[in-house]
Amino acid sequence: MKKPILLAHRGFSGNYPENSPIAFQMAVEKTAADGFESDVHITKDGKLIIFHDATLERTSNGTGYIKDHTYEELLALDIGAWKSPEFAGQHIWTFDELLDFCDQTHMLLNMELKNYEVFYEGLEQRVIDAICAHKMQDRVFVSSFNHISMQNFKNLCPDIKTGLLYDKPYLEIGEYIKRSNADNMHPRYMLLQYQPELVDLYHSRGMGVNTWTVNDEENMRDMIARGVDCIISNYPDLLCKVADEMCD
Repeated sequence: MKKPILLAHRGFSGNYPENSPIAFQMAVEKTAADGFESDVHITKDGKLIIFHDATLERTSNGTGYIKDHTYEELLALDIGAWKSPEFAGQHIWTFDELLDFCDQTHMLLNMELKNYEVFYEGLEQRVIDAICAHKMQDRVFVSSFNHISMQNFKNLCPDIKTGLLYDKPYLEIGEYIKRSNADNMHPRYMLLQYQPELVDLYHSRGMGVNTWTVNDEENMRDMIARGVDCIISNYPDLLCKVADEMCD
């Protein structure tokens, strides 16, 4: 059975504070994951930073929108203590820092462009410029729930693979993707169970199937058996164990 690409969702976010340096470091040290999934925003002063939500409250000691804060203001925040006091002192990384870490550790990166709660002007080109500056076009692929953004991204840079994130069933998805230039589809895993024909449909169009966020063994086994190309999980240690047991 084919072994899919195995990615740590926001780093090893099941056991460590998501999108923190320690979450990425522990995914490397404690699992056999192939890479990471993460998220990028733009600060008030134009820096690309790694964070999931458009606002700060859930996973930091800050408040408000990322777009309204400078990088220095965000760097001063604690993004670890919300998970556990033992993680106090973790700080936000820039996109460049995460790219450097991926380069040093030979990890792949799926970068989600978070441009649908806040529409960041120029985010696509900024991300392209950073990836190209690090010469990592073959090690980074991008995705977004904003499919217009992904269309624009691919037009700007055909060399970097793109993916369409979605978490609800589409009417006539086969017709929908005919209008897209994306390389991959990124459905939430239960959509592949609801519509079992989707994996074959996407593969027949030459598209990869990258699914998320698969956190329990039963669904990990199911996704591998369905032949998906990439699985993203908060628990990359368990995911790697299951994949090793099932795949050649």
